[in-house]
Amino acid sequence: MQAVFVGIDLGTSGMRVVALLEEGELVGRAERQWDSPETNPGRWLRTLKALLGQLKRELNPDHRIVALSACSTSGTVLPVDGRGIPMEQAWLYSDRRGEAQAKQLGIPSSWGLSRWLWWAESHPERYRESYLAHPADFLLAQLGGRKQVTDHTHALKSGFDLETYTWPKEWLARQGLNPKHFPEVVAPGTVLGTVGSEWDLGQEVLIAAGITDGGAGQLATGASRIGQISTSLGTTLIFKANSTRPIQTPSLYSHLHPDKTGWWPGAASFCGGRILPYCFPSGDFPALDQKAQACVPTGLVSYPLVQPGERFPILDPSFTGFLPAAEKGSPRFYAALLEGVAMVERLGLDTLAAQGIPVQGPIFTTGGGSRSPLWLSIRASLLNRSLALVKHPEAAVGAAILAASAYWCCSVQQAVERLVQIKSYVQPQPAWVDAYAAAYQAFQARLKDGLLY
Repeated sequence: MQAVFVGIDLGTSGMRVVALLEEGELVGRAERQWDSPETNPGRWLRTLKALLGQLKRELNPDHRIVALSACSTSGTVLPVDGRGIPMEQAWLYSDRRGEAQAKQLGIPSSWGLSRWLWWAESHPERYRESYLAHPADFLLAQLGGRKQVTDHTHALKSGFDLETYTWPKEWLARQGLNPKHFPEVVAPGTVLGTVGSEWDLGQEVLIAAGITDGGAGQLATGASRIGQISTSLGTTLIFKANSTRPIQTPSLYSHLHPDKTGWWPGAASFCGGRILPYCFPSGDFPALDQKAQACVPTGLVSYPLVQPGERFPILDPSFTGFLPAAEKGSPRFYAALLEGVAMVERLGLDTLAAQGIPVQGPIFTTGGGSRSPLWLSIRASLLNRSLALVKHPEAAVGAAILAASAYWCCSVQQAVERLVQIKSYVQPQPAWVDAYAAAYQAFQARLKDGLLY
């Protein structure tokens, strides 16, 4: 029999489950998208039941599910009773309830702690019967895991102090929150029990404590050692790093590594792929790539933003960025936009390095922007670093890696090294490197001239 690890990704717009073999190969996937963000825990469970059934049908007779875990969106919380039964629908990280409480607490409104305080103040009687849970906690408990337990990545935005590894009980009490209503915190991958027979997944299927979707995504990239950096270029540009110490700035915050051996500083820029449909609304991007190939390097600079406001590597709510000085709609303008995003990516890496975060080896990269060979070559050349593309970079795979670490009784890092597969490397184009080094200097000078950097 071949052991299979299952990863569950519960997002705001859908759910995905994957099955991973011990060699790191995907042997099954099932997913369902919702028309709007889903906050009904009952629908989560019904969807999970259907998807696990579909996944089982994809497996071969010699495949045996041995462990599973789950990830979910950071900052989303829900109240459950002592039996783990939901008392309300979940409150998404984007839910505006709790905005006043966030200001009172001095935390971002996306943190679940702000909505938990809103719940305590708005519904005190029901609050006294409830316990804070995160979506992944809820799913794993319903599968058969221990109740009133969460992992330390989800717990961060609910107020958990990662440096002392405790809930700040005295501070919470001063805010009017009873520490007894907060869950026990364990490391991602900790065994929480076995799956109940009603789920029909087989005997002795281990349940491993979960992780946020961002943390799961970082595991899936393989960039989980000191010096390794991952970037995700989609609508926006996300940076995830590894450090020996926690780094907290107005635009950077750190998660604790699942093994507690280091820290995961992370940040996100509003610059990214959404500039392309904004400037080329009816664009055929593969065709635009082909036309732009002859224009690179363009010698132009840009910091392309769709609207004012930036959070990293520049923190300025009024920063408008700047577009390339080329004819709008032309192949050269398009090429310069690709280069501009790559310049912001390099500035982000330089900013991480300036914070003492080591940047070593290839950059592990994911996201829709990684589907463009031209953009990959531009980015590798402008960064003057190779880019590593992983075979299965999705968050559900990161959850499956946690399941594997529980089954193998090994560290999460060891599971990452056994399971993550590099699909290919993209090397810098030697003929472009010097031109891009000069363009990046001009980019930095443009920022300094505008007192932006």
